[in-house]
Amino acid sequence: MTITDDKPLSLVHMLSNRISRAFFDEVETKYGVSLAEWRVILTLISEPGVSGADITNRWAMEKMAVNRAVQRLVDAGHVTRTRDPEDRRSYRLALTPQGTRLHDKIAPTANKRYEELSSSVPREELDALVATLQTMIARAEELN
Repeated sequence: MTITDDKPLSLVHMLSNRISRAFFDEVETKYGVSLAEWRVILTLISEPGVSGADITNRWAMEKMAVNRAVQRLVDAGHVTRTRDPEDRRSYRLALTPQGTRLHDKIAPTANKRYEELSSSVPREELDALVATLQTMIARAEELN
């Protein structure tokens, strides 16, 4: 397949869709964890105690998709939800030991896919891409 579109955001969407499809094919089928659930797990492994709203904002996901993912993870025993003492309407989320083990089981598969994708790009170009994407994400936040 030849990609002729040269609009950066179209290319970002194309790449995102292909990564999501690869995730579904490999991880969701094998481990029964959806992409939304994986994003929650990834956030909580590095930022325990964040709220569902924090996860929604970080990934620019729909609130209901995050809420459903969190509820499934809580029901499965992978995540705990504790009322935030500073904001009684909000909950703080954390991985349970079982949730951490699930992350550790899935991470090698997810990392392998990332390495396969990024190995085709020289390190300096990959670093430039990351910096550019971070700049664009920050600008998109300013515009919202």
